[in-house]
Amino acid sequence: MAKSKRTLSERIADADDRGGRYLADANEAVERGNRQKAEKLYEKGQYWLDLSNKLRGCGE
Repeated sequence: MAKSKRTLSERIADADDRGGRYLADANEAVERGNRQKAEKLYEKGQYWLDLSNKLRGCGE
């Protein structure tokens, strides 16, 4: 398996950033009344935040 060139802390920060951006975009979609788009964005945000927790050793 190929080793990642980024450090663990960089990978965690990236996952946190992506998760936060998707959640912010989802909240904006809700405010605009676009619930279908918001649900997809919430799912993506949750994926990245779950990955962040897993990288920290807090996941399943």
